[in-house]
Amino acid sequence: MKKSILFTTAALTLTLTACSETAEPADGSKDTSSMTLEEVYSKALEKNNEIESVKSSAVLNQAVTMGTEATINTVSEIDMSLTNSPLTVHQINTTKMTGEEAAEEQSFTVESYMTEEGFFMQDPSSGGWVKLPSEMSEQLLQMNESQSNPASELETLEAYIEDFTFEQDDDSFILTLNASGEKFSDMLIEQTGELMPDLGLGIPAESLFQNTTFEDVLYVITIDKESFLIESLDLDMTMNMKFAEESMKMEQKLESEYTDYNEVEKIEVPQEVIDSAEEIEL
Repeated sequence: MKKSILFTTAALTLTLTACSETAEPADGSKDTSSMTLEEVYSKALEKNNEIESVKSSAVLNQAVTMGTEATINTVSEIDMSLTNSPLTVHQINTTKMTGEEAAEEQSFTVESYMTEEGFFMQDPSSGGWVKLPSEMSEQLLQMNESQSNPASELETLEAYIEDFTFEQDDDSFILTLNASGEKFSDMLIEQTGELMPDLGLGIPAESLFQNTTFEDVLYVITIDKESFLIESLDLDMTMNMKFAEESMKMEQKLESEYTDYNEVEKIEVPQEVIDSAEEIEL
């Protein structure tokens, strides 16, 4: 019993010590802060939950291999503007796809608006607009809020604050989390399920992610020292899945930057889009 108490006390002490340490300065840094990881994280959560609007630019590199088939590589450049109260989103997503079996590179751009008017998306092949059903619009709005609102990522990772490494340069705090390992599996599965509910395979998420493992998972969050707003969020991850008699390996590298906090103008769906959009029924 004494050994158990001593071990628990020691573990708690290490956790508290990690959260109360100041950031390790990068080489050449002159303007250093004495704030602890816990103080920075708390302040960042507070400030990022107060934002009224934000723009984000992201580049997603993805390589997907199904069993022994050829690997499909995609690069997506995603520019997004978001406002809160009410939640509205304007997004332009340009995706390039290559693969060993592809005769030539494929590229397409999808523009979309998500507002109280509904979810409008441009068909990349025809250039025309479609309007999705209201129930689907609500789901997509919630998904986009969690993906594009920097505060949501901080809230998700807060439970693992003792696992972060904490550094600083003259302008920013840099928080790094190696999320490989069993303790992170539930969180990663939940996040992946929100981003891609069934991967387009027609298999329920609860079944699809039962036999999923993650490796080489690394988060890097950069926070501005003055405003405590997130400047960038990078994520590297490899996901291995098994379903039915198939297997899939997905390697992802996401680099996101956040700018124009509280400077985004009201997002409205152009009237010509509303008038011309073809409504889709489920």
